[in-house]
Amino acid sequence: MSAQSSGHLQINLKAIQENYSYLDSLSAPSCETAAAIKADAYGTGIAQVAPALFEASARRFFVATLDEGIALREILPEAKIYILNGFAPEGDEYSANNLIPVLNSLSDIAGHTHYARVKEKKLPAVIHFDTAMNRLGLNDEETFILDHNHDMLDPLEIDFFMSHFASSDEAGNPSIHNQFLKFKGIYHTFLDTKTSLCNSSGIFRDISYHLDITRPGIALYGGNPTPETDNPMSPAINLSVPALQIKNVKKNETCGYGETYCFEKNTALATVSLGYADGFFRSLGNKGKLYWKNYELPIRGRVSMDLVICDLENVPENDYPKPYDMIEVIGKNQSIDDLARDAETISYEILTALGPRYKRTYII
Repeated sequence: MSAQSSGHLQINLKAIQENYSYLDSLSAPSCETAAAIKADAYGTGIAQVAPALFEASARRFFVATLDEGIALREILPEAKIYILNGFAPEGDEYSANNLIPVLNSLSDIAGHTHYARVKEKKLPAVIHFDTAMNRLGLNDEETFILDHNHDMLDPLEIDFFMSHFASSDEAGNPSIHNQFLKFKGIYHTFLDTKTSLCNSSGIFRDISYHLDITRPGIALYGGNPTPETDNPMSPAINLSVPALQIKNVKKNETCGYGETYCFEKNTALATVSLGYADGFFRSLGNKGKLYWKNYELPIRGRVSMDLVICDLENVPENDYPKPYDMIEVIGKNQSIDDLARDAETISYEILTALGPRYKRTYII
């Protein structure tokens, strides 16, 4: 695929390393900063990002699934790798690939302890307590049972206990501190066990929440962990796509599927190589914007599978883009959070939807 016919996705590994180092600097020296790199490092490419983070001193890595963990083990033979989605039926694969399951229920604990007994050795694990999410993790009833039967964990080597903030991106939300207190009430009955609670946003709320291990994700990739303030992280993503055709339309003409936009005056349009097959959401039709140089290009009509129509009304006629000039999607004029806001979603979805068509370049 030629550079002219495809978008160009530029991923700044140096910025990701700088973001890791900055997040690590916010915690006490006794607190270790891990890295969440699930979903192909949030869409940025685990094969490139994981070694860069390891070089930046990350030693603990979190992925979602067993398959992700097995793939990451090939990339990072020395790292500690944790599987967030629990203990899968392929129990032997954890030990065979030196992977550590996050145990989210008593049945997870039972499954992993079974393999520990079969292998006649203690197997590493993390115990996850649900303190608000009602997603994964031991619920209150299971936590009570475990608290009164510590010997259930005897066949295991517990690396740490963890929970997960539900609303740490909402500054001042009382549930943040309430979750911390609930988690503290759980882990204090277990002596000499490390603990982990903070995701990206949690790191910025209170240093007492950092405990022994923090687990940033989106902030590593330049997403804003503090939506109420300017983004403290370095941008790590640039995405540009080629213009394909420049054309003039007349007043009262329409564009796109369903003819959802009618022009109030004669204007020029740029059709660009971008669509929902590239991870650009249909919700941005008649709402989002791209950029040519520093000129804002409002999107007109619906987003198509492979194409977007942009209005050149803000561009001087003598400065219109030409076919195969590159149009900014994410960059200095529009961050991943800006694009997410216009799409009525979050930066996680923007990043993880980035499609395979783009020509990827990594900056080291």
